[in-house]
Formats: sequence, C-alpha cells, structure tokens
Amino acid sequence: MKNLKDRIASVIEKVKKDGTYIDKETGRKCVKAASKIKYFTEEFVGEIGIVTNIDTHEDFYIATAKINTPEGTLATGHAKVFRNKPKSFELAETFAISRALSFFSVMDDNITSKEELDEVGIQLEKEGSSAEVIDLPNKRQAMVESTSVEYIVNKIKSVKHLSELHFLKNVKFAEEFNDALQNHPSTYKKLMNAYDVQRDKLKQTGAIKNG
Repeated sequence: MKNLKDRIASVIEKVKKDGTYIDKETGRKCVKAASKIKYFTEEFVGEIGIVTNIDTHEDFYIATAKINTPEGTLATGHAKVFRNKPKSFELAETFAISRALSFFSVMDDNITSKEELDEVGIQLEKEGSSAEVIDLPNKRQAMVESTSVEYIVNKIKSVKHLSELHFLKNVKFAEEFNDALQNHPSTYKKLMNAYDVQRDKLKQTGAIKNG
C-alpha cells in the first residue's frame, strides 16, 4: 500500500486538531476515539476495513476489533466493559476499535482514548487551554466582564445572599462552570472551592441572624 506511513500521519494530524487531552497525574496525552474512527474511515475506506466481534458473558462484554486488508490483519484491539454500564455493548465495540487503531499507530502517546479515561473517572485537561482563563468566544457579555477565574471568584466572594450565589453559578457563569468541569479540572476545583466557602459563610451568617 502506497505511502501508508504518511497517510497514518495525516490521520493523526486531523485527530489531534479535534483535541489532545492530558492526564494531569501522568502527563501522558490522549485523543478521542470518535476522532480516530472518523478520520481513519475517511482516509482508508475501501482499502482497509475494521471487523469487530463481541463475546457476551454474564456480567460483561469482551470486544475484539481487527484492522484488516486482503493480505491479512494489521492490528488487533480488545476491550472489556461491564454490562451494568449504560450503552455497554456500544462502548465495548468503540473501545476495542480505538485500541486496534492505537496499535495501527493512530494515537498520541497514550494507547487509551479520552472516552476510555472518562469512563473510569480520570481527570483530563485539554491541551492548549489556559487553566486560569475560560475562553467562551460565543458568550455575549460586556468586555469589562472578563471570564478570568479571578474575576469569577471575586464575584462569588462579593455576593450577600444565597439566591445571588446560586444565580452566579447556575445562570450567569453556568457556561464557565461547565467548561471548567469538562476541560479544566484544576480550575473547576478552584471555582467550586470559592462557591462552597461563600455558601457556607452565608448559611452561617443567616443562622446567626435568625438566632
């Protein structure tokens, strides 16, 4: 097959443009299984195929995925997913395909995909995003109302009532909290710490006043 190495490199480049994610504990980078499957298929459709098989056991599925050509198998991946998880059958197949693609060299420096790490609760941070500024270009707000973490924390600290505190978190800065939860674990922790501290402070003040 002509220029296979270059074509794989092209697939990897497209996958990384969809996002590279860092495990903050190990420093290893991973990419999305969905992106790997999408761009691999676009590049190699009609030339290289993916064949899957799923064995059903009492408590779990074991999926096998093979990347095949007419000449034979180029890579194989396996995945085990417990059946009590939502969409466990689909997850098993997706994870097996993703691992087969990793062994086919469609990966960053972590064989495991973002979706697999999300499934087991590993906290990831999107590469290239600041942990101190939440970038939401589509949000319409005054220029003076920067979405920096420091700004949000100061607004939280300044509120005088619980209803106002809840409004900041669940309405005014809902997008920022959600973005931090998904992409910036350390930032989300900082925001929630400020929220929890101010909430407890307001509750305590209210209890004293009522007493």
